[in-house]
Amino acid sequence: MEALGPLREVRSWDQAVRRQDTEAALRAAIMATIGERGFAKATVKELAERTGLGGDRFHRRFHGKQAAFAWAYEEGAERLYGDLLDACQGAATWRAGFEAAVASLLGFVAAEPAVAKALLVEVRAARGDAWEKHQELTERLIDILDSARHEPGARPSATVTTSGFVLGAIEETLCIELAAGRGADVERLLPDLTHLAFLQLFGEGD
Repeated sequence: MEALGPLREVRSWDQAVRRQDTEAALRAAIMATIGERGFAKATVKELAERTGLGGDRFHRRFHGKQAAFAWAYEEGAERLYGDLLDACQGAATWRAGFEAAVASLLGFVAAEPAVAKALLVEVRAARGDAWEKHQELTERLIDILDSARHEPGARPSATVTTSGFVLGAIEETLCIELAAGRGADVERLLPDLTHLAFLQLFGEGD
């Protein structure tokens, strides 16, 4: 969530909160539009209408579709990243934490398939700053996954590349499901995705 900003910019805390709500609504409208229509098909006119800004205000603020998506994407991706970390906090074991994080990810995709599609699928078409943010968060998640190598029972042959493979396989699976319109049903994949990860990181017996 954005900082409230200097007090001189607002007349009251209530006004500041309304401003934050407006920013959140703008981001939600942009992400939903891109997720539903696809980045290539979504038009600036549609984004201007869905955000309620109108054409002139939209152009003045964002100077185009790619910039608007990158602005909305950064907050949405960071929020998802934070939710995944929160989900695994306090777990008794690394594996329990990982499973909780994957369950949180699948729950998010099932609850908000359009936003998830924007975050995971349409960012590939958008490229630009949004794609750079995606790559940054991917590297951060790989570093977290790579901590499995220090856990009891970890495969001696596992490397950071192994963690990258696991994350890539999970993301690619979700992209396939979202592209096929099966986002609302992805929670069924929890056993398969956790098994795949544990097989790669800990070996056949897990």
